[in-house]
Amino acid sequence: MKIRWPVLWIVASATLFIGCATATQSIDPNKDISALLEPAWNDAQTFEAHCETGVKEAQVLKDAVKTASGLDILKKYNTMLEQVVSVQGLTSLMESVHPTEDVRKVAEKCAQNVARFESELNLDRDLYDAVSGVDDGLLDAEGKRFRTRLLRDFRRAGVDRKKETRERLAAIQQQLVKLGQDFGRNVRKDVRHIALDSADMLDGMPEDYIKAHAPGKDGKIRITTDYPDFYPFQNYATNSALRRALYEQFLRRGYPANKDILKNVLKLRHEYAGLLGYPSWAAYNSEDKMVKSAEAIERFVGDLTTIARPRSDSDIKQLLERKKKDDPKAKQIEVWDRFFYVGKVRKEQYAFDSQAVRKYLPFNKVKDGIFDLYSKLFDVTFHHLPDAPVWHEDVLAYSMRTNGDEVGRFFLDMHPRANKYKHAAVFPVQHGTIGGSRPVATMVCNFPKPAGEDNPGLMEHTQVVTFFHEFGHLIHHLLGRNTHWVNMSGFYVEWDFVEAPSQLLEEWAWDPDVLAGFAHHHETGESIPRDLVQRMRAANEFGKGVHVMRQLFYTAYSFFMHNRDPNELDLDAYSEEIFKSYSPYRNIPETYVYANFGHLIGYSSMYYTYQWSLVIAKDLYTLFEKDGLLNEDVATRYRQKILEPGGTKDAADLVQDFLGRPYRLDAYKKWLQGN
Repeated sequence: MKIRWPVLWIVASATLFIGCATATQSIDPNKDISALLEPAWNDAQTFEAHCETGVKEAQVLKDAVKTASGLDILKKYNTMLEQVVSVQGLTSLMESVHPTEDVRKVAEKCAQNVARFESELNLDRDLYDAVSGVDDGLLDAEGKRFRTRLLRDFRRAGVDRKKETRERLAAIQQQLVKLGQDFGRNVRKDVRHIALDSADMLDGMPEDYIKAHAPGKDGKIRITTDYPDFYPFQNYATNSALRRALYEQFLRRGYPANKDILKNVLKLRHEYAGLLGYPSWAAYNSEDKMVKSAEAIERFVGDLTTIARPRSDSDIKQLLERKKKDDPKAKQIEVWDRFFYVGKVRKEQYAFDSQAVRKYLPFNKVKDGIFDLYSKLFDVTFHHLPDAPVWHEDVLAYSMRTNGDEVGRFFLDMHPRANKYKHAAVFPVQHGTIGGSRPVATMVCNFPKPAGEDNPGLMEHTQVVTFFHEFGHLIHHLLGRNTHWVNMSGFYVEWDFVEAPSQLLEEWAWDPDVLAGFAHHHETGESIPRDLVQRMRAANEFGKGVHVMRQLFYTAYSFFMHNRDPNELDLDAYSEEIFKSYSPYRNIPETYVYANFGHLIGYSSMYYTYQWSLVIAKDLYTLFEKDGLLNEDVATRYRQKILEPGGTKDAADLVQDFLGRPYRLDAYKKWLQGN
């Protein structure tokens, strides 16, 4: 559940590049967006031409910045950025989702070419001098912020370093782009499985899951490591040995190739930070975030661990007691037990069965219900565009409008297929600005696919929560267009704030009145019973501690890996160290979390973002909790104060504008401790 950030912004926090427009020509906001998109992904040759033309035209715009004067320097720079991102966002999307390998390969090459241009851009001393020479007296507050951000990112890219250093920094960036692509491709392509001899081995699985997993020609039933197979199996399969076997395969994806790739990534990041005068990548990477320093991240991890560990230990004790009823010799809860026994405890002690909820959550009903809810909250409407070109038959295109005017467009690519991105994310495809282009985004998930009356694509409630979360990112991107400057558009905010608006909107997935509006039994049409939702909410309180400790494990894993010298880092020994210090579960022998933990490439040292943002999200929720989740006044205030400003203010100021005070830890502690 995340935003899919383009590679260079990950590599060096360079100027903008969170997303992109899709036209290689200058963007005409009045031109039909789908017409701009259509030619680019038709075939590899067309996409390659799209990329080459886009980069060449960006170079022309770059030269124009250097010959401009006064305020025109920033205006032309802004136009150049729009042109650069016009290639990058679609490229990032296509290399992750396009069904044709030739197009994916061209997209990878295109991403490397764009990254090379971006690196040259951020190390161009003439550009830096031009931007730094603009008189502040010519600028309003947002113009000053735009200029300040550019200068900050120029310096963080190393523009003021000597020539040899700049050349090495550029070379490192190129290597990191390629290595990141290799890492992701290795995980996408490495779909592993276990083979079952008969349907009897699917004991505990839902009926629709069993029907969807018929034996192959060899008589074997294959359960893969892809999400729609993996997570239901971990939740419901009664055979512990099979759950373990599948989990081991899941944690071996990308190995051994990604071990060497990650080692190189860590060494290059460390060298990059050192060339810029920072003691570690974590120190460099934290400087332009809300957190500001690596020391603050370490304190944050320590503080949250102190809060979460007692509740996690209590959860583990209760889970082990339940496991011993099945296996009196059991001595610990294993990672392949976590979903299964949390479900058992919730069913037996809270009278809640997650399989009962699935019957009320057919995919299309969930989608329509979320559309309806977001329409009411944010005064927008969604319109299907059945004739819009798409890259796969499963993809749906929509227009989002307010007061009859189109705000932006988006695509939903929601179901799994071969070689597609395996997780859930929102890809910015085009940024929106005042008087400029309209925003476009794509939401990519791997939810069950409806297949006729017998298979309506029943969702787990956890998947519904994911839908709410990712759609929150999408709405943030589409609404945050109230600026002229592209690097403050959409969810271009501090990275450790970007998850907060989406985490806030997860709360609606637990409200009985909200769920009653769309959670209807796939056979009878009955709305989900209120008491079932209440039992689900009560049951969800159990396992919270162990879940947060699991998140803190990943937080510590990503952070400390980037806060030490990688030349002295043994990945397997390091994994064992962090497992023992932070994980509620032991490390499984001969598994390799570092080979398939994609956030190590994307978020690098910043997985702390999820808990940092959650602290803020829980505080934001207090106003809705007080006045009602469907209170129009609070929702309008939230839209105006948090979503629409984009990155025109610091995140802390946005939050204070909404809350009327600085954010606090109190609501998060209350949520976690259950007080």
